[in-house]
Amino acid sequence: MFLLNTVLLLAHATFVSGIHNRALGKPTKSSNFTNNKGKAVDGNREAAFSGNSCWESQTGDMQPYWMVDLQSFFLLDYITITNRGDCCGDRMHDLKIEVFADDPVLEPSTPSHLCAMYDGPMPGGATENISCSCAAQGRYIRIRGLDRRDETDLLTLCEVEVFERTPTGCFSTDLHRMVGTRYVGDVIQVDVASAADCSTHCIYNRTCIGFNYNYNTHGCELRVGSAEASSVIGWFYFFKRPCLLE
Repeated sequence: MFLLNTVLLLAHATFVSGIHNRALGKPTKSSNFTNNKGKAVDGNREAAFSGNSCWESQTGDMQPYWMVDLQSFFLLDYITITNRGDCCGDRMHDLKIEVFADDPVLEPSTPSHLCAMYDGPMPGGATENISCSCAAQGRYIRIRGLDRRDETDLLTLCEVEVFERTPTGCFSTDLHRMVGTRYVGDVIQVDVASAADCSTHCIYNRTCIGFNYNYNTHGCELRVGSAEASSVIGWFYFFKRPCLLE
């Protein structure tokens, strides 16, 4: 219980601050060796390429990607992307947005967490928020352009902004446990290695009411809606009690 309480306390202390673009001015990499990679995180949403504030992949690059190092670990809420507006807006299609703990260029075997898939196309000059999955946690954000139509179907990013997930309410740092209880109904299964990991997923899922956990199988189920309690040996149900913000 001490470890779970510590996770909750640290999360509350870390994520109650105001909303900030965590990608602003951070180091970047891309699939082509150009010097304009950082223009996608310069804080300027200028959508005309002539405005010298957009990054673009090279002609013939059929697997383009762009990546930013946030220089710290964050649980992500959404990514904001600004598309080129003076032409070629339809090139913003079939994006895969991934999150890594380690640099995937230096460590190709590092596992990825999927933030989102974006089909598009995005309207020219548009700025769109793309929500991340609840598992998107890490330091490096990579945007890949999939299914390029031809050698001139370039990936162009005029601005990329990254925002972390923040809690929508206050909860007690105490988790309450019901022994031999498993709630069955509207639940989401999550792959975890410990009860602390399961607790973390619940904290940052805005719809999570509590979670089932099995210490033998490491089964983790987030309760996100109506469910009924059942008596099951080996399972425990954890829940949080709300408190008032001062």
